Amino acid sequence: MGYIEYSIRTIMDLNFRQNIVRNIKLQSFLVLSVVLFLIKIFFVLPDTFTFKFISELVVILAVISLNFYLLDLMTDKSPNAISLVINIGILDAVIFFLMNFSSSLVNLLLGSSADSSNFLYRLISFIYSYLIIISISFIFLSFRELYFLKRGKRVTTYFNTMTAFFVLFLLSTVLNDFKSLSYIKDTFYVISILLIAINSAKISWIAFLSKRDKIKTLLLSVVIEILFVADLIGSSGTNFHSRIFINFSPALNEFLQLLMIYGIIYFGVLFFTTLFHIPTAEAFDRKQKEVSSLQYFSKLITQVLDFNDLTTTITEISLSASGANSAWIITEGEKEFDTIAIKNIGFVDAKTLTEYILEKIKDVKIKSTSIFNLKDFEKKENIAEKFSSVSITPLKSHNYLRGFLVTAKKEGLGYDEEDIRAIDTFCDYASVSIENSRLLEESIEKERLEKELDLARQIQRKIIPAKNPESKRLDISSIFIPAFEVGGDYYDFFEISESKMAFVIADVSGKGISAAFIMAEIKGIFESLSKTIESPKEILIKANQILKGILDNKNFVSAAYGLFDFTKKTLMLARAGHCPILLLRNNEYVDIRPSGLGLGLDYGNRFRETLEEVTMDLHENDTFVLYTDGVSEAKNAEMEDFGERHFRKILLNNANKESSEISNSVIKEISLFSRNNQQYDDITLVILKWKKENKIDGEKEWQNSTPRLKTTVK
Repeated sequence: MGYIEYSIRTIMDLNFRQNIVRNIKLQSFLVLSVVLFLIKIFFVLPDTFTFKFISELVVILAVISLNFYLLDLMTDKSPNAISLVINIGILDAVIFFLMNFSSSLVNLLLGSSADSSNFLYRLISFIYSYLIIISISFIFLSFRELYFLKRGKRVTTYFNTMTAFFVLFLLSTVLNDFKSLSYIKDTFYVISILLIAINSAKISWIAFLSKRDKIKTLLLSVVIEILFVADLIGSSGTNFHSRIFINFSPALNEFLQLLMIYGIIYFGVLFFTTLFHIPTAEAFDRKQKEVSSLQYFSKLITQVLDFNDLTTTITEISLSASGANSAWIITEGEKEFDTIAIKNIGFVDAKTLTEYILEKIKDVKIKSTSIFNLKDFEKKENIAEKFSSVSITPLKSHNYLRGFLVTAKKEGLGYDEEDIRAIDTFCDYASVSIENSRLLEESIEKERLEKELDLARQIQRKIIPAKNPESKRLDISSIFIPAFEVGGDYYDFFEISESKMAFVIADVSGKGISAAFIMAEIKGIFESLSKTIESPKEILIKANQILKGILDNKNFVSAAYGLFDFTKKTLMLARAGHCPILLLRNNEYVDIRPSGLGLGLDYGNRFRETLEEVTMDLHENDTFVLYTDGVSEAKNAEMEDFGERHFRKILLNNANKESSEISNSVIKEISLFSRNNQQYDDITLVILKWKKENKIDGEKEWQNSTPRLKTTVK
């Protein structure tokens, strides 16, 4: 922050100092102007060399301070060659007007009293002289701007040397009364004209103009040349201008004539230079369009653009870059090539030419622009426009072909090496832009899918129980870890009454969003059936019938449904193709495997006949473990399964702990086992631990290690 504040303060100080210097220049000019006003209007100085020298020195200093001030103002703006030329022409016309029409205006105002003894005459003469001074100052500075315009290096030596000799020439004019010293002024005059000729020969900016601007410059140079000649003649005669301006300052009149010579030489050179550049103007305009196209596309690369808008822009700009008459893009569709972004040609004609081009290149791998002559094109007469040749350029990104850019030229035109290089370069930029557009569409699609997945996650969070039910008889824990953003595993608990609670666990075949939506359907089915039916077997039969209209041939659901009766201390259980329910009792485990097909595998009598329901008595610390195959089939880096054996060993080692501690131990071991491999299936683990209410119930523990099950097949 300190550095930023320092930088801002430095810039403000610099601007402040620049404003002070500029104000000093303006104040100097104003002070010198006031001194001149007093001398020229109110005082008549003696006709001696000393007073003449002082008067001329004040005039020269006033002009120099004015030029320094105007130079600051002009430096703040970006110069434009045509504008500078027009400004010189306007100011030259102002001088021409003043020279030729001011005498009539003065005579009209003053009549016979138009002589130097009249105050109003002296005031008008002063104003006239200052208008000339301001005009020639602007003209001189405009010549300076034109000299430095479009130069590779800002070479100041020649122009500053010429300016120095201009000043010396002005100062030497005070020696006009000494004929023996006239050679000094003549020497400075000749050297100044030589330097004018040298500097006028160094016109760099004309090459950067368009053909239209060059023609405009050619016409302007003729008009301005004539004005400079007329003003030179007018400043050399014995007219009203000479009487006023020579009397005001002989030195400035000499400078005015020198500046007119500068204009005659400069615009004479400009005329012939422009004339010689016109034949090559079209080539320069074309290169300028190519550069502009590439600059435009360099901006497009970083912009967000619709693919259709982008391809339209590509064909439009390709016309400028290649000098072609028509353009379109060929892209690979699902069944055939598509012709899109057609510019300056009918769709049918573009389609016909596309078929011809694709036939030509079907056995050729095009790496850069290829040109095809249409002399042998059989269907040429069927096309509305008479094209002589077409170019085709691949649009590639990361060595993958995205399509082709086709341009066509009418008869009498052809493609040269410059055209081909321009098209190749242009298509490199266009390919990058198309790739960016494609990546943008993929990003938008990805964002849309992520929003849908986020919605699916929110739905699934509402489907899976937010917390486990609280029960005096059961210690419950549950864990659900989807393999992807959403999963197809499902479990739930249903409070049937104060003395009964049901549970379900299910696994939908498949993964991702489709499995998650089936899971949502299953939740609604089991939640509805649990309110009207208590028998697990009947619930699974009804669920299978309902799923007939939901599941397709590729999907099925494995499930296990159970009902705890707290009063009878029993558990009724049915299983439809799901993993076995593990019972941990007396430090041993028992697989509870009632028979049954998965939901959706059969909708006839076979499902009902094979489905088995078991009823079993409950004892203290009986622990029921329900899980999906994502637990036992978790894989490590060597693609080995976590396995049933490893899983059951962990369960037995932690059987005496609370249900949450058991589930946490299992998940920890699975995580360590598969830490170097990605999870590919949903993991669901539900543990239900039966608790006795009092010690009397605890004295009725079974003596056998294997539990006795009362099995009822309905």
